[in-house]
Amino acid sequence: MAQLFQFNYKGNESKPCVPLITDKNMEAAADNGCPRSTVQDVYTQITIDLTAAVDLLKKAESAGEERKDKRYISLAVAYGLQARVYLSMHEYAQAATAAGNAIEAAANEGISPAGMTDVNKPAFWTVSEKNWMWGIIVNETDEIVSSGIVNWPSHMGSLNFGYANFSGGLQISKSLYNQIPNTDVRKGWWLGGDLKSKNLSASQQAMVTGYGYKAYTQVKFAPYNNVLETSINANDIPLMRVEEMYLIKAEAEAMSGQDGKKTLEDFIKKYRNESYVVSNSDIQEEVFLQRRIELWGEGLNWFDVMRLNKGVDRRGAGFPNDNMIFNIAPTDPIFIVAYSSS
Repeated sequence: MAQLFQFNYKGNESKPCVPLITDKNMEAAADNGCPRSTVQDVYTQITIDLTAAVDLLKKAESAGEERKDKRYISLAVAYGLQARVYLSMHEYAQAATAAGNAIEAAANEGISPAGMTDVNKPAFWTVSEKNWMWGIIVNETDEIVSSGIVNWPSHMGSLNFGYANFSGGLQISKSLYNQIPNTDVRKGWWLGGDLKSKNLSASQQAMVTGYGYKAYTQVKFAPYNNVLETSINANDIPLMRVEEMYLIKAEAEAMSGQDGKKTLEDFIKKYRNESYVVSNSDIQEEVFLQRRIELWGEGLNWFDVMRLNKGVDRRGAGFPNDNMIFNIAPTDPIFIVAYSSS
């Protein structure tokens, strides 16, 4: 919420953010309302809470407690949230440490990055995948599933049955797609200019061809149980994958005087593109590109745009109409939900 209601932390510490309600003021706030706290005060409370959470989860693990499933916060997830927060604050050394802790704690839970043979086909539909740290578990009997097509996979999926079949699916920016090397396994997460993807089976390719999907339509997300054209849209929803932690670690290391280039290069070469070599001297910008590719469709790019003071330029994206083509300046108040000086 802090990232939605105010511009990024750095340089905006004293500006109004969201109301900060704790056990100390919650009764008064319920009766009289609560003014917006500053960005710095909100983030201070967040870091205090996450430090307490890490300590409590360490004690729980030492006592032999384990989370029931990936719906719940584990020590790895708490570290992952710390990494996200410190990255947003531009506290890069702390972000690198937290991301490294998250990777280590995740490994202790049996969580590791998805390899090339895991993602050279549609995937990302269940928390049981080894790279998911945290996610929303959806059951077939949940109301959002029984509603039919009023759910996330219906809008996002290209290989199941839902709104995407009739809306034409969702496309990656053409300019972003063209920056993905052909040797990168993720290139196949979208249809190319020839309307094909090397990641699809013959039956999957026949389906997307039959529906007339446009170039650059995503085929990253598999249908429920990998059943083509299924109308059971009970896909789990990813909230955090361990790959994100490697990308945070690389950026944060580079920005705090460590060897982030090696971290990034080792990760991409091992898990996504054996031919990868970092050619961009600006590691933060290169990580931004890799995050746009790796985490596409998972709801994180907006926050990268905010924390890095980037605008959103969709000129040359290849989208079908003028309503989708825009160039928004980084300081445009449209980026925040509530724009106010008080």
